[in-house]
Amino acid sequence: MEHSNADIDKLWQENTDTLRQFLDNSTDYAHLCEEVAYILQKKINQFNIEYSAITFRAKSLNSFCGKITRKQYKEPLAQITDLAGVRIVYLYKNDLNAIENIIESEFKVIEKVDKLEDSGDDRFGYGATHYIVKLGKASSGARYDDLKKLLCEIQVRTVLQDSWAIIAHHLSYKQESDVPRELKRKLNSLSGLFETADDQFDRLKEERQQYINKIKENVTKKDIFLQQDINLDTLNEYMSSRIPGYQNTRSEDTSKLVESLTSHGYKKISQLEHVFSKGFKAYQLFEKECYPDGKPSPIGVIRHLIRIVDVDFDPINISESTSPITVQWAEAYKKYRVNVK
Repeated sequence: MEHSNADIDKLWQENTDTLRQFLDNSTDYAHLCEEVAYILQKKINQFNIEYSAITFRAKSLNSFCGKITRKQYKEPLAQITDLAGVRIVYLYKNDLNAIENIIESEFKVIEKVDKLEDSGDDRFGYGATHYIVKLGKASSGARYDDLKKLLCEIQVRTVLQDSWAIIAHHLSYKQESDVPRELKRKLNSLSGLFETADDQFDRLKEERQQYINKIKENVTKKDIFLQQDINLDTLNEYMSSRIPGYQNTRSEDTSKLVESLTSHGYKKISQLEHVFSKGFKAYQLFEKECYPDGKPSPIGVIRHLIRIVDVDFDPINISESTSPITVQWAEAYKKYRVNVK
């Protein structure tokens, strides 16, 4: 809510000391939420927790003025606990305990509110978990002296909880009493659907892991594994088992390779194995010439090998190429095709 100059003048007259203190501390609150976000991001990455975003913000003067106007606080700076705020938007509900453990071990927790657990069966909305924290013992030294006494709010939301909050904010429904009776039942039903969808995403993640585990088991059963369809998971496992020194590649790169393979008629792992059997000796000669100081990525190995064996796969047009490297590759493909079995 924007305030007119007259509104701001009145606020300053009525809250001069409060607003001056807020401005004096605003830089510290900005540093605090940046520090809290940094700690959280570092630890969440360390534990390989999948998330969509970790964002932070210090409350603006306009937002602060709006809040003290609406809420009529007696001591705004003591009562408002979200002057610094961090939001974690994560993917899977099953990771909540791990995120909570990070927060509770890294910070001094002043308050924890589980808005989903605290609401009734006929709840309005699809709430998240909120913490009020101070910096923990590990944050010591001169740079933290002015920050350790300050509070920071941490909101922990799944992607769908975040979506609900954004939509509810757009509709301007902060609480159940705001909602017209005609819409209340539909909104409550929708919040239940959001929760069900979160549960199903967790289940999909579990089922995918079971599928990957099954693929890993089948690698040792060659006849079964070779009949698998080519997809992101089977291709990763095939490269891991077939390419010496294989390391995981970015899923985006593997996905592009899956698209290239399937669009050129490579549907089964057995077709890739056939290419390897025919062309790996030729590929090794190609690699020795074109990569004298290293090796291509596993994705590159597959692309180069198939281009050598299959002239129609993802061809390089030398006449249109401006890169001497790709011209070298194309010429080497031709040279070593004689070594294909």
